[in-house]
Amino acid sequence: MSLCRYLLLVLLSLSGANIAWALEASVDRTRLQLGDSLELTLEMPAGNRTARPDLSPLDDMFEVRASRQMSLISQLDGRTRPVTRWIVTLRPREAGQLEIPPLSINGQQSEPIYLRVLTADQAALDSGVELAPIFIDSEIDTETPYVQAQVLLTLRIFHSVSLYDDSTLSGLDIPGARVERLGDPLNYERVIGGVRHGVIEARYAIYPQQSGLLEIPAQLFSATILVPRDPSEEFSARTGQLMQVRSPSIELNVQPIPDSFPADAHWLPARQLSLQQAWQPDPGQDLLTGEPLTRTLRIQASGVLASQLPGLNHLGANADPALRLYADQPRLSTDFSAQGANGEREDSAAIVAQQSGEYLLDGLTLHWWDIDNDRLQTARLEPQAIRVKSSDSFLVSGPQAAPGDAAYPTPLLWPWQLLSLLLALALGATGWLLWRTRQQLQEFSLDNETGDADDAANNNPLIDLQAACRHNQPGEARKALEAWARQQDSEGLLSLSQDHPELGDALENLNATLFGQNPDAWRGKQLWRAVRRVIQEQRRDRDSAHQELPPLYPKV
Repeated sequence: MSLCRYLLLVLLSLSGANIAWALEASVDRTRLQLGDSLELTLEMPAGNRTARPDLSPLDDMFEVRASRQMSLISQLDGRTRPVTRWIVTLRPREAGQLEIPPLSINGQQSEPIYLRVLTADQAALDSGVELAPIFIDSEIDTETPYVQAQVLLTLRIFHSVSLYDDSTLSGLDIPGARVERLGDPLNYERVIGGVRHGVIEARYAIYPQQSGLLEIPAQLFSATILVPRDPSEEFSARTGQLMQVRSPSIELNVQPIPDSFPADAHWLPARQLSLQQAWQPDPGQDLLTGEPLTRTLRIQASGVLASQLPGLNHLGANADPALRLYADQPRLSTDFSAQGANGEREDSAAIVAQQSGEYLLDGLTLHWWDIDNDRLQTARLEPQAIRVKSSDSFLVSGPQAAPGDAAYPTPLLWPWQLLSLLLALALGATGWLLWRTRQQLQEFSLDNETGDADDAANNNPLIDLQAACRHNQPGEARKALEAWARQQDSEGLLSLSQDHPELGDALENLNATLFGQNPDAWRGKQLWRAVRRVIQEQRRDRDSAHQELPPLYPKV
């Protein structure tokens, strides 16, 4: 008898485990108005990541707007398990009592879920709102939120008459809560009771800061409507009438932090959360002492402001004194959409090892409260082992040699330094020789441009002048210059220096040297260049004179 009872208990526990690990389906609300959307959440234990739910049974009654997948760590009844979650956004195609049929993934099947979809008339009558020319409808996604958890407030202003552009909505200020406006108001149309209404929709995210009762005050909407004086009169600015309507106030019962949430953990209520990390360089490779290892931690959460996300850099390294942690400023960003806030925090820190060895960097455990499913969730990052080598071991390749050990002589550096010095000297000498050769070629070309063939005669003063200029002899150069000037068809050296300014400058420099006015040593290159220029100009004048054509009709 005892054996049968034991087997029965085992079977019941196994069946209970199977039920707990089956495919679970839930929705964010079961009552909505036609045209609104809802979120369907499917969750099952993590298995094949490529598995996808079969959403085809939804096509008849619903329009699938979006779908996304998440991998999370769930904690239930003291046990931790990895789960995979799919969030599907649906929009009903018709009003009435609708059923979300059972869905299946890998043979697992969910339970059906029943919804009530109201028409615009039913929603207006059900809420007790009189169909006035202007009325306001208020809606929240939950009446019992947790402290610091996001509450979505939607205000819809319906008007069946035309409005001026001066409409205003009072600002939402709630003592004891933080309020964030979710974008600009939306404008669209709906048909209620056969009457077309314009709709102004404003959405807010409210974060209660303390538990207890919290009142969302009524909002005042002011607008000028167009009212004709008689049916035949057109609308004009004179027919405007100011109207003011107030939204109903809403009372929230804010819940405190659940007792099942760890007391030493940072309270974080969210709809979804992901924790990721990145390393630079790869921690699997060997590091050197003093080399930084950068760890970047990124938290992304839905329904949470970035300021609510905890910093995690203090968990980047353990208390080992050989590890130094240098944290950067965190990067915070919050993205607001119609579905609420999406916060992101990025912490980056450089971990530097002062000594060689093997170290184990702490893992991360982040607890957060899933407000959609009302349970504790845990995101984890595993510890990371790193191996650090001494920087000195990379200076010399191969085994370390003991001082004075002949088997592994220390490589000599001075022969390479001496060879580099010799190459630099050779390069400098080559450059000097090239410069000297160029100077000689210029002097050679200077000598070859002296004039006609008769300049080679021994009694030619031009040869004496060239030799005096080459050897920098000012006295001999002066005598040869005067002798050469007397041979020219001119009035002598004075006339030549006046007709040729360059020769005049060179002659003035020569006279200053001869008569003590120039203390510097005389260089004959300037004088010889000026004389050569005079010879070239005289030669061009003669050539141009010979090339002139004879007259067409010469005189007899």
